[in-house]
Amino acid sequence: MNVLTKAPDKNNQLQPVLPTILSKPFSLLPERLHTSVIVRALNIFLAQALTDGELGFLQGQSVSIEVIDLKLKFALGLHNNKLISSQWLSGDNLNLSGTLYDFMLLASRQEDSDTLFFHRRLKMEGNTELGLEVKNLLDGMDTETVRFHKQLDFVLHHGIKVFERLFK
Repeated sequence: MNVLTKAPDKNNQLQPVLPTILSKPFSLLPERLHTSVIVRALNIFLAQALTDGELGFLQGQSVSIEVIDLKLKFALGLHNNKLISSQWLSGDNLNLSGTLYDFMLLASRQEDSDTLFFHRRLKMEGNTELGLEVKNLLDGMDTETVRFHKQLDFVLHHGIKVFERLFK
């Protein structure tokens, strides 16, 4: 079972990828169900940023995210300062894709977004201006304003260690 991608990291090491057998349950769930759960979670985690209007640039936009090795696709937008789910389309305003591992590195800030995009481990297609807004939001967000940031940080850091131990 091959669990490595072709994309090297900064040390020219291949990156771990979730084995297909572990992604199977996610591919069996209806898109609408997992999108709804993800959007609800993001609304909780990003409540302060939403209240402060930091995600206002998403109003009327659609951002699609694909976690390749998890075989998970979802799309979201913004309406009345709340993230909302939308149907995943390859022609959305912005399409982001990458592996679960790389999204975890990004969310935990263990890897810089510029590095992940430069090495094409995370890919961004579509509206360049919107993509830069999303990237700048991720880079500039004060993680301590994220609701449950300590618990999320714990899960991400330990999840990355487990991921590296099992799949590298």
